[in-house]
Amino acid sequence: MKKYNCKTCGAELYFDAVTQKLKCEYCGSAFDPSEYEDAPELKAAKAVDETIPEDADETDRATDDSEGELVVYKCANCGAEIITSKGTVATTCVYCNRAVVLEGNLSGEFQPDYVIPFVKQRKDVEESYAKLCKSTFLAPKLFKQESTIKKIKGMYVPFWMHSMHADAELRATGKNIKIWMAGDIEYTQVSTYQVDETAVGDFEKIPADGLAKMDDAMMDSIEPFDYNELKPFNPAYLAGYYTERFDEDADKTLPRARERAKEAMHNRMVHEIGSYESVTIDNENVRFAGEKSEYGMLPVWMMYTEYKGKKYIFGMNGQTGKMIGTIPKDYGKAALITAGVFFGSQILLMIFRLIGGLL
Repeated sequence: MKKYNCKTCGAELYFDAVTQKLKCEYCGSAFDPSEYEDAPELKAAKAVDETIPEDADETDRATDDSEGELVVYKCANCGAEIITSKGTVATTCVYCNRAVVLEGNLSGEFQPDYVIPFVKQRKDVEESYAKLCKSTFLAPKLFKQESTIKKIKGMYVPFWMHSMHADAELRATGKNIKIWMAGDIEYTQVSTYQVDETAVGDFEKIPADGLAKMDDAMMDSIEPFDYNELKPFNPAYLAGYYTERFDEDADKTLPRARERAKEAMHNRMVHEIGSYESVTIDNENVRFAGEKSEYGMLPVWMMYTEYKGKKYIFGMNGQTGKMIGTIPKDYGKAALITAGVFFGSQILLMIFRLIGGLL
């Protein structure tokens, strides 16, 4: 397990989204993540957890549940057991709340090329979520409870970024229809045109998340990310956030990227067809070349909650603040409000009748 300690007082450091530095909560010192980069000669040895010596007691080592997907680690700070999935890269100890980076899970093919650091803080997502709840009439009480808000988790999601060159061809039939009257006779003229269009495109880093359990549509909706802020991967950026490595490789996610490229090429060619009363696509073909896949960790704030047997997912782009998710309506609350208005009006009516009788 990897910890990042303050060079001033020795306390643990966490990545701070505001300063974009590793920050000490005790003495206030801040350090650039590059100051904690591994030496080149150590990068090849990441398959071994450096903090656990070869002669350490067996309880200090990672153990698993043999047939399942759980792994047990020993917290280097308090000694408590950390139970997590085999794919977990970074998490926090539930007992001492210390950040834990499991660098052994980032070795070999699992070592990312890039990372985009968090920019949005927890308070940013909590404020946006609170506004969403307030703007939703009849929002269930569950969604406003502090226990629900505490479920919001900052995590680095593994993404494959696919680059490619595309050549596309499209053949379409366009029709224009002209109708006119000559005396009592109606004439119809149908003009048919064959249209051929071509397009060439170079696509850079089309993102596709590499987690099977992640909702692909949601991850697509939370884009875009600003690639100008892509940085060479350094595990120090993960300190204090939950992170999982990919469980879908580049080849598995490549078709999703191709489909997005195809859609872009299709829209471009259809736009160039011109103006016809009707257009029928007869044939379309897209060829790809020079495909390249790179692996990166991108920041997302996530929350899952369940209401009346249905799961609701909320997400915020940890870089741009773009938020997606919906709040259900509690129609039982609506019925109570309606009933309250009805009974209130009946009481007022009775009072008016009594006053009228006295007069």
